[in-house]
Amino acid sequence: MAKILIVDDQDINIKILKRVLQGDFETMTANDGQEAIQVLKEEGRNISAVLLDIVMPIMNGYEVLQEMQKDDILSKIPVIVTTTTSGNESELKALSYGAADFVTKPYNAGIIKQRLKNLIRLQEVTTMVGLMEKDYLTGIYNRDAFYQLTAKTLEENPDTEYDMVSANIEKFKLVNDTYGTKAGDRLLCYLADIFVEKMHQRGGICGRMTGDQFLMLIPRTEKYVEEVLMSAAEKMEDYPLRMKINLKFGIYKIEQRSIGVSHMSDRAILAGDQIKGIYHKYYAYYDEKLRQQLLLEQRITDEMETALAQEQFQVYLQPKYELADDKLAGAEALVRWIHPEMGFLSPADFIPVFEKNGFITKLDMYVWDKTCAIIEDWLKRYHKFVPVSVNVSRKDIYNADLPNVLQEMVKRHGLEPRHLHLEITESAYTENAKQLIEIVSQLERLGFAIEMDDFGSGYSSLNMLSELPIDILKLDMRFIQKERKHSRSILAFIVSIAKWMDYKVVAEGVETEAQIQLLRNMDCDFVQGYYYSKPVEHVKFTELLAGASLAKDLIDKVNRQEKNKIIEVPGDHSKVALIVDDSELNRAVLGECFMDQYNIVEADNGAVAYAYLKENYEKVAVILLDLIMPEMDGFEFMEKKNQENYLREIPVVVTSQAGENSESRSLHLGAADFIAKPYNVDVAKRRVYNVIESCKMQALENVRANDLDMESDTDKESDNK
Repeated sequence: MAKILIVDDQDINIKILKRVLQGDFETMTANDGQEAIQVLKEEGRNISAVLLDIVMPIMNGYEVLQEMQKDDILSKIPVIVTTTTSGNESELKALSYGAADFVTKPYNAGIIKQRLKNLIRLQEVTTMVGLMEKDYLTGIYNRDAFYQLTAKTLEENPDTEYDMVSANIEKFKLVNDTYGTKAGDRLLCYLADIFVEKMHQRGGICGRMTGDQFLMLIPRTEKYVEEVLMSAAEKMEDYPLRMKINLKFGIYKIEQRSIGVSHMSDRAILAGDQIKGIYHKYYAYYDEKLRQQLLLEQRITDEMETALAQEQFQVYLQPKYELADDKLAGAEALVRWIHPEMGFLSPADFIPVFEKNGFITKLDMYVWDKTCAIIEDWLKRYHKFVPVSVNVSRKDIYNADLPNVLQEMVKRHGLEPRHLHLEITESAYTENAKQLIEIVSQLERLGFAIEMDDFGSGYSSLNMLSELPIDILKLDMRFIQKERKHSRSILAFIVSIAKWMDYKVVAEGVETEAQIQLLRNMDCDFVQGYYYSKPVEHVKFTELLAGASLAKDLIDKVNRQEKNKIIEVPGDHSKVALIVDDSELNRAVLGECFMDQYNIVEADNGAVAYAYLKENYEKVAVILLDLIMPEMDGFEFMEKKNQENYLREIPVVVTSQAGENSESRSLHLGAADFIAKPYNVDVAKRRVYNVIESCKMQALENVRANDLDMESDTDKESDNK
């Protein structure tokens, strides 16, 4: 029931109004303006409307209206002024002070109740509309409300010059990943408050589009860049996070008001995108070059479906050569757009657009199908082939049906998965590691060779190498083109790790003889680049293939070490350390730690390890167990092990990524200790030693307890005799 505040210094008027409203409304009362303000400050959020007398002692009705207008909450409560006569100057004055309506004395019960209901309903609708206009997190305008209010402001102020300004936080995702989404939300609210304050001072408008993307409409003055943008950037430097928070602004000077607010926003955002990653550059202006880029992007978007239907996209192939003898070893499929009017379009022009609008998934499917058809033709005409790698974009990874799609495609063309290599970019790992590992593992089990593309060009992670089932590592030679200090040493280190992990290495972007010699010295396997050949039409590549002497396959999936097998490293020790991890590198590191104390038995998943344990449990002294594995993970392994009494006593030391949830769950399932990756050899040895010794002590205690029980039973028998 709606609550009404009755404000009147005459008790008789209050009694009459309470009786009139009884049954339809809940009422509160105040006998003067000062008391009314006190009640409103305490109960304002719960009061739906006010019936206000004008003539009162201490504080009159006009003063009450003025005080209410100063408060954001109270100013939204509808007020009906009660007067003795209608149409006089006092009523007009009350309306100008914010009153919503008035009623005259003596009161007409029906009129008072109807006007209250109308005003309360109107206020509820207005509040709902206001909520719909607000961003749910920051409370500032959302995108649609910002667009509408901006359009209205520009229309009502034709002589005022405005700029559209975009703002976002550089590498905001890193804040969420490092500190959690709640910390990210607090940062966004803090930034929104800064913008609200700045816009209030200058008569501007601000809104949040999505994520960390904000927009502002700012009246153009000489110093607003320094006083608004740079001032906001400086305030962010003091934000309490252990990382530098950088703001990037894009500015579009509004000169064509006819283009629409959304296009103005796009131009401001595009300007800001140009300076991402550029240190100490905080803002950039939209200019003619960006306008032309925007026009090209729009044309690309408008014509992409037609281009696909008309097969304007062509598959080009760039040869890969075996470095040892310069034999043809494979190719990479690349897409080129031959436009009927614009001619040859660079992938740098259209691929980013397709990644942004989602069309890249259609284009990838098209390229995969065309590539399979090319390989099918080679096999039919020449009875030979070289494997061709195709790009799998970050967008494709989100398709859970991707393994089935690719498997059906190669079957349709009479091919095997080994004919088609799949190139995954390292950036896909940083965006969604869990899903990437899951999908790529399925593809690898189906027989597809997996190539990690552009390794070394971004935020590479050795974790990625250990977790992903990679067959080939592709190194981007741009890594050493600028001859940075230690770049060659780092490249050699990466190659050596790849060789140790039994990966083949392909260097791409090779352009000079000096690079060839450098790669030979590093024992790199294969190369591609302009030194040998630029990408060519598939017809020309077919001619090259027909007469070429071919190298062995880049990667023979059939002859690679079989999965799901136990690997034993025998020694002169009586007990076994069972190491369970799907990463060969992790198993090797742990094996080196303990091979002087135990026979080492390796398993690459929990199911294989459990089968071995059931048959050989008397030999096993300790189990070193990873948590995240295919087929049966570490948690499932421990749950299954706990179901058998004769296996329960064998200690488990978990060897996985540190994390409060995984540690607590492991300990709950009976794990004796936890060794976090990356492994410290001394720590690993000490923890396993402590676990083994603890188990020995527990065993002695159990034996002693059993002996005491037996002695007690013997004493009881003697007493009975």
